[in-house]
Amino acid sequence: MLCHVCGNELAKGIRICPWCETPVRSSGKVSASKTKFRSENIKSDNPTVEIALNRLKRLLHGAKADGVRGLKVVHGYGSTGKGGEIRYSVRDYLESLKYSALIKYYVPGEEFGGAYDLGKKAVKELPALKKDSDWGKYNKGITVIIL
Repeated sequence: MLCHVCGNELAKGIRICPWCETPVRSSGKVSASKTKFRSENIKSDNPTVEIALNRLKRLLHGAKADGVRGLKVVHGYGSTGKGGEIRYSVRDYLESLKYSALIKYYVPGEEFGGAYDLGKKAVKELPALKKDSDWGKYNKGITVIIL
């Protein structure tokens, strides 16, 4: 079973989603395409920047078409002391989309918490974000996109 608001998996018999605190619908089921928030990893197999950006583009278009309102993208941050090109390229690309109809704005992982205006703004739009495992961890390896 999946929560109809945040899309997180629910244990059998649950009446209130433990992540977003929304009452579970009587059927308790919803397709993944109906969730309002998704998390996707575009760097799991260490792709090139070009491949990662192509993945992001496909994810954005698919999420928008599915009615998803928020997307957390795991892109890494160059933890080896070098690299981070995917992170920089993803954020440059999102910056170029900020004024398009495809995204409203994005929240760098370092600002994905209650101490930052963008984090507060995102949670106001999608309260379930506050229950995300990266909320308040200021993770440089993610970016949250509000569609």
